[in-house]
Amino acid sequence: MNNHPSKLLFFIGNMSHSGGTERVLSIIANGLLKRGYQVSLISLGGNGKAFFSLDKSIKVYWAAQERKTPGIIGNLQYLTALLSRERPDFLVDVDIILGCYSIFLKYRMPEIRWISWEHFNYYYHFERNHFLRKIVRRMVTRYSNHLIVLTEEDKKYYQKNLRLTCALTQIYNPVPYEDTFFKREELPFILAAGRLTEAKGFDLLIESWSLLEPKYTHWAVVVAGDGKDRSALEKKAAKAGIKNMRFVGAVSNIEEYYKNAAFFVLPSRNEGFAMVLLEAMFFSLPAVCYSCKTGPKEVICDGTNGFLVEPWNIKDFACKMEVLMNDKEMRREMGRQAADSVRKFEKEHILDEWERIFAREKSGY
Repeated sequence: MNNHPSKLLFFIGNMSHSGGTERVLSIIANGLLKRGYQVSLISLGGNGKAFFSLDKSIKVYWAAQERKTPGIIGNLQYLTALLSRERPDFLVDVDIILGCYSIFLKYRMPEIRWISWEHFNYYYHFERNHFLRKIVRRMVTRYSNHLIVLTEEDKKYYQKNLRLTCALTQIYNPVPYEDTFFKREELPFILAAGRLTEAKGFDLLIESWSLLEPKYTHWAVVVAGDGKDRSALEKKAAKAGIKNMRFVGAVSNIEEYYKNAAFFVLPSRNEGFAMVLLEAMFFSLPAVCYSCKTGPKEVICDGTNGFLVEPWNIKDFACKMEVLMNDKEMRREMGRQAADSVRKFEKEHILDEWERIFAREKSGY
């Protein structure tokens, strides 16, 4: 599809982080490089090492380490000099908040096509810079060339609430795996994964599990991921008398957990798209999810490849977990449906969507 390869510069907050946003960017960047694009990254913060693997041909610029002056002014000076030197065809913000820098870069270099790729839903409440994000969102929708959101639900929120002068496109995140997985064995544990923050709802999961553990002492819940709330969550679990809930931290071998788990749970209060949900379903895991904004409703077909639970019905969440715990055949059948349903999120399909965006912007339509 790409007859005239473009020069792409992705701009992210911190490529050293181990979150879903960073993982998705690594997949898209590597995939577009293989399709002939020239790809490089700017990481505003970070320790100089990307957590997720990037092709050695992808240059990563570490602003915090390479800039001459600290702070916002230093960042702008560094970014301006870098873009003036590199002259990319596309500047892609990976998080809408970075538009507070990119709007100045676009002003200095209007020939650059500015794309904002948002990974949080429209109504997500941020603990920091929430008001600033609302301002930047309005600037992006007015002055950028293109805004990309992760779900159809979120796209409707933007169309409803803002007067858009930029193009708006929905592109799902890709499944990061390519081979077919056939689940044969499982262990009696339930897997959850994500950042240990309030938005991810692990405190709600503790409350649901506390209703089940006394009856199912041979089962366990494993929580993979790290974050600022880890200590508080561990204390909450201990206070509830829970013994079979393990917080294993950020793991590099999460695939082994997917392969061995009986099913997956997503107790989130908010999601952008829930990358971990796609990953779990690829490994034939049915899921129990709250029907939160946004993402799960576009992946889970209730009663077919998992269960959707009314937010934040702790008892019903526990009930759906118990249904799966007691029915191995249901787990297997829902797991097969889960693996089949994520095929539409395969990487090559998603890369095709990105190429269509670039082609549209280059043609001026």
